[in-house]
Amino acid sequence: MSLFKIAVCGRKGGVGKTTTAASLASYFAFHGLKVLVIDLDPQSNTGFVLGVDPIAPGAAELILEQKPQPLEASENLFVLPGGASLQGRDIEMADPAELSYAVQSLSEFKVIIFDCPPGSDHLERLGLVAANIALVCTNAHPLGIIGAERVLAEIRRRHERHQTGPEHCAFVLTQINKSRVFDKELPEQLATKYSDIPQLSIRQNSDLAWATAQRIPLMDNSPSKKAIEDIEQVARWIVEDTVVSEQNNGKKV
Repeated sequence: MSLFKIAVCGRKGGVGKTTTAASLASYFAFHGLKVLVIDLDPQSNTGFVLGVDPIAPGAAELILEQKPQPLEASENLFVLPGGASLQGRDIEMADPAELSYAVQSLSEFKVIIFDCPPGSDHLERLGLVAANIALVCTNAHPLGIIGAERVLAEIRRRHERHQTGPEHCAFVLTQINKSRVFDKELPEQLATKYSDIPQLSIRQNSDLAWATAQRIPLMDNSPSKKAIEDIEQVARWIVEDTVVSEQNNGKKV
C-alpha cells in the first residue's frame, strides 16, 4: 500500500515544481522508501532531470491502463515519464479519477509523487484526485502566487463538494533568497489570506539546480547540508502531518 501520494502543483511554470518533486523523490528513496515519480507534464521535465528516457511510455499509458514499466533512475527511485501523449484526445477525455484507479496497482511503491504541469487544469486535476497530499509551489512572483491560489481554490472546492482530493495541503515557497524584499514578504503575504495552510520553504540553492542540470538525483550528487535541510523539512511535514491526522481521524485542508 502506498503511504504517501503527493501532488506537486502550482499552475505557473518556473516556480520549482519539478525541482521540488525530483528532490523530494530522491530524498525519500535515499532513506529506503520505494518511490515512483509520475510526470504529468507533456514536456516530461521530471523524467529528463532524473536521468531516464523522457519519451519512454509512461504517465499517459498508465492512465490508459496499458501498464507501462517504471524506469529506474536510482536505487529505490523509479519514474513514469510524461510526454506528448498526455496531450492526446484519450487523455483529455479521461475521467479525473482514472489516475487514482491506475495507481492502485502500484502498491509496491510507498511514495508516489505526481509532478503536475502548468497550464493544464485537467492534467493537474488527475494528479490532485489521485493524491492524499498536495504541495502547492510558488515563488515570490505575483503570477506564481496567483497560480498557487487557484490550485488551493480547486482543492477547497473539491472538499466543499465532497469530491475526492488531497486531505493534506501545504504551500512550498521556492527559490527563496531572504536578501530580496519580495521573498522576505512572501510568508506574511500568504499567511494573511491563508493562516490555516502550513508554509514550507526551499531556499535558492546551487545544489538543487546542479542536480537537475546534470540529470542526477539530488542525493546521488553529494548535496550540501543546506540543500538537504530544506528538502528534509518538506519530507518531515509530509510524514508527521499525515500520521497525526490519521491518528486523529481528521482532515487538514
